[in-house]
Amino acid sequence: MTGQKLKDYLPGKITPKIINEQTRFSYAVFPVTTTMLVVAISFIAFLVWKDVGKDQATYWFVAALCIVMVRIAIYWAYNSDKADRNSTIWRYAFHFGAYASASLILIASICFFSRLASAEQLIFTILALGIASGALPVLATDPKSYTIYVLLITVPITFFYLAAPEISTKLVGTVTILFIGMLIMAAHLFKRSILDSMIYRYRSEQLAQRLKVANSRLSAANRELQQISTIDELTGTYNKRFFNQRFNEIWADHVRQNQTLTALMVDVDHFKAFNDLYGHLQGDLCLKRIANELSGVIHRPRDFVSRFGGEEFLLILPATELEGAKEIAEQIHSRIKQLNIPHQVEGLVNRVTVSIGYSSITPGKKSDPERFLHEVDRALYQAKHQGRNTSVFL
Repeated sequence: MTGQKLKDYLPGKITPKIINEQTRFSYAVFPVTTTMLVVAISFIAFLVWKDVGKDQATYWFVAALCIVMVRIAIYWAYNSDKADRNSTIWRYAFHFGAYASASLILIASICFFSRLASAEQLIFTILALGIASGALPVLATDPKSYTIYVLLITVPITFFYLAAPEISTKLVGTVTILFIGMLIMAAHLFKRSILDSMIYRYRSEQLAQRLKVANSRLSAANRELQQISTIDELTGTYNKRFFNQRFNEIWADHVRQNQTLTALMVDVDHFKAFNDLYGHLQGDLCLKRIANELSGVIHRPRDFVSRFGGEEFLLILPATELEGAKEIAEQIHSRIKQLNIPHQVEGLVNRVTVSIGYSSITPGKKSDPERFLHEVDRALYQAKHQGRNTSVFL
């Protein structure tokens, strides 16, 4: 019932959803109550066989079994029709079967009850009331239907007892009436408890759904917060905060695994002049385009690009040897060249270029990650000193 409105389950309000739930419940307990019904009608047939006659008993018992088989067929059809269980036809079909069974007891009461011996009449009465009691779980969700069912079974018997001249027989009739009243009252109480359980289950499922939605939103908010705290807003690459955390983890992994770690530091050449000439908006766009190209040269899950400064980027390449670093550096220069971003700098090419410094290390327990990054920075400084638009390895 998750996602359904509480107004569909308010006390005293019979809605299609309530009826559907009641119908499901009736069919769920049908096998047990049907078993009880078969046992009861078998005993009644035996009583009729003994005191009235075998032909009448046989005809009545066969008719009773036919009705039971029809009800079982309806039950099987209901379980097979999972796609359309909400149809009111199934509720009508169930009530039809129940009324047919009650009518069968009614016929037995009218035709056979007065012809039974006193002891057999009492047994018949107990069996009839037992059938009425057994139907309580399956029909009490609809007290009106249950009342009709009970009256069909018990009215002829009660009338017979009350019409008898003996006081003791009238007393049995009075007790029978009291028992019938208790059954009808129990039906109303049973219905109330069933409705309350539906409301409780709905509220529990609704709360669980709300908690699920809240957790989903919280997770999304946490992911967004994590992204805000680790992603550079301008370029979309990781920021320095993420770099400090992730680099230390990767460094520790390489110490344990004795693998080679490579880092490339990329700096946009003459970027201050670019900003002065074209403006900061164009400068921001230039950084975004370059960051996109840097992200395009790495493909492994552990590789990452971080914006390290204003126009500086740092690429971390775990488990990468010198040859792999050289290939990445060449790809970067090629991609930036293809961008062909205009940049008027006297004596140089008239487009944006980058300088790259890179270094590799197999970290040991005594290795210093800060010193390694200093070496990468020194390699970048030499690349700039050598005229920019080049790569230097140290």
